[in-house]
Amino acid sequence: MEKQYGAEKTDAIIEDAWRRYAEIVDENADEPKKMYMHTRKRIYPAIAAFDAMTGNGISREEAAAFLNRYYEKRAAGVGAKIQGAMKIPGLYKLVPRFFAKMTKSSFGEDCGFRANWIRTEQEEMCFDMLACPYQDTCVKYGCPEIVAGFCRADDEAYGHMHPKLKWGRTKTLGQGGDCCDFRLTIE
Repeated sequence: MEKQYGAEKTDAIIEDAWRRYAEIVDENADEPKKMYMHTRKRIYPAIAAFDAMTGNGISREEAAAFLNRYYEKRAAGVGAKIQGAMKIPGLYKLVPRFFAKMTKSSFGEDCGFRANWIRTEQEEMCFDMLACPYQDTCVKYGCPEIVAGFCRADDEAYGHMHPKLKWGRTKTLGQGGDCCDFRLTIE
């Protein structure tokens, strides 16, 4: 950020973002703790940064692009770690079932998501995400354009796990779809 906007502006943005983050957390103090990994670690910081950037003269488009690049780059690091783990022979075969279990636990209704599970088998996981707190919260706070970065971060982290794993998603709520159609298949 300093390279792009200079030290003084960056300091102002960071200070404003921390203040805005505290306000958002306070406004949502009654949310379930199970949501914190999404809201307090990802969604609220992004909203606070977006608000701070736009409040310091950066256009909505530029602020969204900056944040989207940040989350995509961060996800690329996660993707590299997953690819490293997938070098363990045969581990990729466990991924669809593991993903389904992890998704139901960390991305379930008590975390603000709602899914329609289509299929969970040894070689395939298919579900449509019908409600998402990333989408809902960013819309609520007037910055829906930053959701696409979270969606692309998923693709960056999970899209290249292993040559025999096909990550497929043709639409997302954050990119204007009626759902996020998650598919993970062993080829």
